[in-house]
Amino acid sequence: QDTKEEVSEKPKCAPTAEKYGWIKKSSGGLLGLWKDRYIQLRKTQLVVYEDEDEQKCIETVELESYDKCQELRALLKRKNRFILIRSPGKKVHDIKFQAPTLEEKESWIKALNEGINRGKNKVFDEVKVDESLSLDHVTRDRVKVSHGRRPPTRSHLKE
Repeated sequence: QDTKEEVSEKPKCAPTAEKYGWIKKSSGGLLGLWKDRYIQLRKTQLVVYEDEDEQKCIETVELESYDKCQELRALLKRKNRFILIRSPGKKVHDIKFQAPTLEEKESWIKALNEGINRGKNKVFDEVKVDESLSLDHVTRDRVKVSHGRRPPTRSHLKE
């Protein structure tokens, strides 16, 4: 009975999301306004919502465009911040976040780095085999020549 109650309390998209929760996200810019956002990590994507109802998706971040997620040093007593750092050559901005607790921050950093690795390895995971290219057995149809005698061995050279 207890397990049924726990499942019903989770948000609608919880089964598809590996990690989700409320977190402060920087809007960027010079002032760097911080807004509470409901965020879901889904395999190689970070989906940002305005609230838990998941009605209004503000943005979808492709993690394969980022190099790593790491801790952001505390400035002006702002703690538990971390940053998504873009990969060289990608035209995306670094994204800053602030978690409510140290444990949440470390959990998000670990989860986002795993998502980044999945995104970078996605190409290798989706190997498609071209069915038109069949591998033929090279020697199967070769003509077999019957040899009258067996090939010489080197045992007579040892003497």
